[in-house]
Amino acid sequence: MPGGVRRVSANRQPEALALRDRIEAALGRWGRFVYRRAGWVIALVLLATGVFATQLRHFYLDASTEGFFHADDPIRVQYDAFREAYGRETLILVALRPRDGVFERGFLERLRSMHQEIEDEVPLLAEITSLVNARDTRGYEDRLEVGDFLEDWPESPEALAGLAARARANPMYRNNLLSEDGTLTTIAIETQAYAVDEDFDALTGFDVESAGVEDAREEPPRFLTNEDDQRIAAALHQVLDRHRGEDLEIFVAGSPMFTARLAAKMLADMRLFTGLSIALIALFLGLLFRRLGAVVLPLVTVALTVVTTLALMAATGTPLMPPTQIIPSFLLAVGVGGAVHLLAIFYQARRRGEDEENAVVYALAHSGLPIIMTCLTTAGGLLSFIPAALRPISHFGTFTPIGVIASLFFTLTLLPAMIAVFPMSTAVAREENTASQRLLLRIGSFSTRRASLVIAVWAVILIGACVGLTRLVLGHHMLEWFPKRDPIYQATTLLNEELGGGVSYELLVVSGEENGFHDPELLSKVDRVQRHAEAFTHAGVTVGKTLALTDVVKETHKALNANRDEFYVIPGSRALIAQELLLFENAGSDDVEDFVDSQFSSGRISVRVPFVDGATYTPYLDILIPEIQRMLGPGASVEVTGMLRLLSNTITAALKTMLRSYLSALIVITLLMVMLIGGLGMGLVSMIPNLAPIVFTLGLMGWLGVPLDMFTLMIGTIAIGLAVDDTIHFMHNFRRYFQASGDADVAVERTLTGAGQAMLFTSLVLATGFMVYTQAYMLHLFSFGLLTATAIVMAFIADVTLAPALMKKLARAPVGV
Repeated sequence: MPGGVRRVSANRQPEALALRDRIEAALGRWGRFVYRRAGWVIALVLLATGVFATQLRHFYLDASTEGFFHADDPIRVQYDAFREAYGRETLILVALRPRDGVFERGFLERLRSMHQEIEDEVPLLAEITSLVNARDTRGYEDRLEVGDFLEDWPESPEALAGLAARARANPMYRNNLLSEDGTLTTIAIETQAYAVDEDFDALTGFDVESAGVEDAREEPPRFLTNEDDQRIAAALHQVLDRHRGEDLEIFVAGSPMFTARLAAKMLADMRLFTGLSIALIALFLGLLFRRLGAVVLPLVTVALTVVTTLALMAATGTPLMPPTQIIPSFLLAVGVGGAVHLLAIFYQARRRGEDEENAVVYALAHSGLPIIMTCLTTAGGLLSFIPAALRPISHFGTFTPIGVIASLFFTLTLLPAMIAVFPMSTAVAREENTASQRLLLRIGSFSTRRASLVIAVWAVILIGACVGLTRLVLGHHMLEWFPKRDPIYQATTLLNEELGGGVSYELLVVSGEENGFHDPELLSKVDRVQRHAEAFTHAGVTVGKTLALTDVVKETHKALNANRDEFYVIPGSRALIAQELLLFENAGSDDVEDFVDSQFSSGRISVRVPFVDGATYTPYLDILIPEIQRMLGPGASVEVTGMLRLLSNTITAALKTMLRSYLSALIVITLLMVMLIGGLGMGLVSMIPNLAPIVFTLGLMGWLGVPLDMFTLMIGTIAIGLAVDDTIHFMHNFRRYFQASGDADVAVERTLTGAGQAMLFTSLVLATGFMVYTQAYMLHLFSFGLLTATAIVMAFIADVTLAPALMKKLARAPVGV
């Protein structure tokens, strides 16, 4: 007899064990209650779910970068305030490469036609700029003219050559409307900041009697959504497709097009995941139980789980985003585990000769508590995402646990009721130990007999994984989510290489005084800031173009001084600057308001950069911004906003989320394990098989060079919540059989005989459920799915090797389990 452990466990009934007995008895009674009132239970559950499902009509997608942040996040507040003041800073860029050259008459006519069609057919546009209407500031003896570049159509080869020379000499056009080599030109499309009903009349609701009454439209304006971007993208592609040909290459990029493409592929991938998950779950259930009822019933429970969760998201106005797009397939894979364990014990009871009702009662009494605990631990791990700084991760931590609890409700309520009314096949006599069970028994036997060796092997594996942990790097390269063949990838890469980039950040310079941007000293500093930013390179980030009020000022000053290049400078007089800007505005241009507020107290510098890994922007800005502030001096301040700032903050916020969620999940799950097992020592030891696969997977990422991004950062918390499921079933059954036999070897054998096959199949379902992500169009989901599946497989291996070995060693220790 083993010493202290068996005597402590066998000779007295700890209070926790008595509580578990009462819970198990109550679950058995619940099973009998549901079985005998199956019709009412099914009707009520389906009715409630059906009513709730009506909310699905409100479901929508959001793939925008600003959508990653909560509405009250300082970064988001700053960004929204900027958009309210200056409009939407993200542009759609259409890059055109004509075979015969940009300044060829036929192409320019085609460009003019394309420009007009976009203006006429694409909705929600604020401004469109191309060579057709690019600002052309020219000075004459007695006047300043600000017109369109192609306002006077060239009729001769000499006129075309003159246009080409003027365009290449204009610093505003270089790396903006023209590539450095002049072979590429662009159409820049600025969309509206707000979604305004195109049929809305601003005077609606006002008449002579109601003058001074508040506008009848009560809803505040909203920023454009993904649906709006997709409308814009569809209309734009419709126009461009009419002009594509062998003689003209067309590339379309920019943040609005990127998010529209991302949203479309998210929806397609979600549909694919859901379909594949259902097919794989049905396949595994069929292989395990070989009965139609055992396939259909679990699928019904998990399907209702997904419907309930998505309906709740829709009812609360929560969009589907990356990474919440995985919620449906995630819940399908996770939710089926409880049904598998319940049906496995149900059929074991049927094979022993129990009638259907008593088999249901036995299954709930035997497996109900560990099923509850696995759901609670999974939900507990996921809840740690709720405080996340990133909005979609917080949503994942809010709604996925609700889905897990919903699946628990359906498993313990609807599933037993459906067993009562669905024609379940009569259990047939089969060999008690199948091939999979025999394999598990051999593995368990080896692990207890050679416990020291098993523990040593795992120790070596984990040491190697810890070395891999030191090689982990952060990354958030959203462009690399797309395959290289994707049009948005190719277009964005082209802009990076030939125009210096397709995304931007905004430097908001605050002078602190009215008409501060008439001050030549401040404008000269702003001009130096632009030149410094264009020359500065760090962490692979370079600047393709900067635009600010200074460009307008220099352009106007040159035009008013006989168009001579030496006057392309900031004038030295405040009065002269104010006068020349007034002349510029009186010439018919409203471009000044794009760069400064109405009081000329603050202004923007738009800085265009390549779309690269978001993790590189943070060190780049950390060095650049202090230097810019130093250049501006104490009289002015600078703030950074725009799309690049959002991208750079995404990975920082995700890292903070990971560290907090890992710690929270570890604490919650450890406490739940100790409560379930009823002993501190055994509860703490049981966490080792849960943590081992997480350390292994993160270490593997380090060795393979897979970066920690918004998706892979979630693997640890998701995996620990799922890995603990099999550990709970193993430990719960081991404790029961160890109490009865006092022998760790016997307890492991009976545990793997009873729960081992269900553990195997639930692990296979979970692993393959995440492996479906390897079929996604979006490449970041491939890594996420493969690595999470790896963690789940390693968790199962740890539960049938490391857990038995640890229990064998613990059973010899003088401390009771």
